[in-house]
Amino acid sequence: MSSGNRKSSGAVHHLHEEAVRAIAERIAAQREPIARQIVHRFNAQAGAGEVAPDDALRREQLAFSLESIDAFVESLRGTEPPTATWAASIRETAARRVHQRVSLGFFLHAARIWGVTLWDAVVANARIDRPGEREAAIEIASGVMRQVDLLSQIAMDAYLDEITNRGLLRRDLLDALIAGHGESEDVQRHARALHLILGESYVVLAVRGAEMHGEVGQDEPLASRVALDRIVETTRSHLRPSAASLLAGVRDGDLVILYPVRGPGEMEALRLACAELAEALSVDVSIGMSACHRGLRAIATGYAEARDAAALANGLRIRGRAVDLDDVLVDHMLQGSPHARRILEGTLAPLNDYDQEHGTVMLATLRAYVRAHFNLTRSAKILSVHPNTVVYRLRRIRELSGRDPHDVDDLVVLSLALKVLDLRATLES
Repeated sequence: MSSGNRKSSGAVHHLHEEAVRAIAERIAAQREPIARQIVHRFNAQAGAGEVAPDDALRREQLAFSLESIDAFVESLRGTEPPTATWAASIRETAARRVHQRVSLGFFLHAARIWGVTLWDAVVANARIDRPGEREAAIEIASGVMRQVDLLSQIAMDAYLDEITNRGLLRRDLLDALIAGHGESEDVQRHARALHLILGESYVVLAVRGAEMHGEVGQDEPLASRVALDRIVETTRSHLRPSAASLLAGVRDGDLVILYPVRGPGEMEALRLACAELAEALSVDVSIGMSACHRGLRAIATGYAEARDAAALANGLRIRGRAVDLDDVLVDHMLQGSPHARRILEGTLAPLNDYDQEHGTVMLATLRAYVRAHFNLTRSAKILSVHPNTVVYRLRRIRELSGRDPHDVDDLVVLSLALKVLDLRATLES
């Protein structure tokens, strides 16, 4: 192709993109009237067996229509394809429709109404007398159909999931995953049939509370079913992984969450999400959290860690955050030895008393020394003092506590005593 032809082709492509974006901007300017027309058509075409929408449902329909129009406009602008957030919104809406007694057939019909109305808007806003916009409108038509197909598929999967198991994993699939059999062909086939995307690394959460008991599929009191449904819905709205599908099920009275992560770097964000979840729940729960484990076989290890952490958190009445075994390991070890606990709790009492009486910071110095991995220079930097000051304070700590921070055995005792002190402060807060 000659240089002139390439320039001509590039110019045509640029004009075509401009025509698509021009139509997108006109649709964006009319997003609210278009959304209201979609909602009107939804409800005008409802069958005799459908529940008449109330004001709350109409508002939800309008919000969802606006969100879907925005996602489509962004795809036309070339900003991004329909996002994971949009897909999650479809799943949540479809799950709610089950409880609002909206039939699957009508819900899928509503997706087609959305597509037809949006296509009408494209035709109305395209200047057909201009060849560039006429061709752009034809291309946009295929985009409308693709989005209708995507919307219908996601909605149907979520709707059926909600009908079959209230949004929870089937017991046999959950058992296989937490037993470490996730890489077997049977489990992989089962996951594909349920349209689940399995991740490569998982953190396991065990949510435990007085309102939760029983197993899915067994006869449970109505109050228990309702409480569990609300907990599951709230959990899904607060825990939204980007790596793969969030997997949830009930096992031995715990809500078990298999949360896919890309690596340990996502742990802090997950902790924050768990804290927000605990605050949002209407019931008191303890949340046990495993470490990040790579590979589907390692889910078994993660499940064991999360269960032990949930049991300890529940026994210690730790609420409002996720607890992993590192948080409560010392307490776990000391449960069988009250004498060891007494020794550790008494180890730092002289330092605390001295700080209180003289306004010193012996405890803070010891904490900084441990945090700095026993490095004097880094300890001094944390405390904003000269290293010689740290040396002096460590000598005073030895004199007051009888434990030498420079002796390995004594340092272990001092470090464990700090953990016991921190855990006690957490329980009292």
